Amino acid sequence: MRNPLLLATALGAAALSACTTYDTAAAPAPRTVASVNASAVCGNTTYVDSNNDGWISGDEWNMYRTSTYTYWDTDRDGRISQSEFQNCWYGNGFYRDAYYNRDYWNPYWTGFDTNGDGYLSADEYWSAQAFTRLDVNRNGRIDANEYAWPR
Repeated sequence: MRNPLLLATALGAAALSACTTYDTAAAPAPRTVASVNASAVCGNTTYVDSNNDGWISGDEWNMYRTSTYTYWDTDRDGRISQSEFQNCWYGNGFYRDAYYNRDYWNPYWTGFDTNGDGYLSADEYWSAQAFTRLDVNRNGRIDANEYAWPR
């Protein structure tokens, strides 16, 4: 049986990956979350927890985010379509369970596609607005319990 917290962590890490970096010096030190194997996300073979200490540091998070946006943009047109998002969401069969259907991932899509054009730009993929939506308790950090989008 899959651990829902691990899946939520993997989903959050995958969804927050992008081409820009988050200035960890300007915000409080992020709380750490469980390590996630990123190989389940569209061919990315790096680990979020690159030093294997069991936690994701701000530096590890930025490294992972900047490296994975291109994996999700499979047609290399500089943006992520809904079909690319869906394909990566189910990447390598990792989320085959019926629970992880469109009703599950659509709030993530809607939260990131802030201009509603049906595509995610790098700016939308990791924007201040997206970060604010994820930081439910408004403490300047995202932890494993904050990966659900408010509806």
